[in-house]
Amino acid sequence: MNPIRWFVILALMAAACALEVFLAKRKSYWPGLVLPICWLLPVLFVLPNLLLNALAVAESMPQMLLTLLVVLLFFVPTLVLLAIYWFCRRRRKSREQVEKMKIQDL
Repeated sequence: MNPIRWFVILALMAAACALEVFLAKRKSYWPGLVLPICWLLPVLFVLPNLLLNALAVAESMPQMLLTLLVVLLFFVPTLVLLAIYWFCRRRRKSREQVEKMKIQDL
């Protein structure tokens, strides 16, 4: 594969992660869930068909396991975006609790 393609793919993933951080830090919780959902929906619609076709063509057990592994790799970006969302929301919640404690101490 062309190295320029890899660079473009990595740049797009970095931009998606940066956008996820920005959206997850917002006061409302739902903007941070938009990217993971948008990434998950096409995967959920395309992968069952891909999986069934690949398993029908697979001739041996190792080939079937490799196909399952490749299918599961499609879920990795969604899990990364959800992890970013969870981490940012957790940090926001802890900061809000510290702020509430400071206000109560006054």
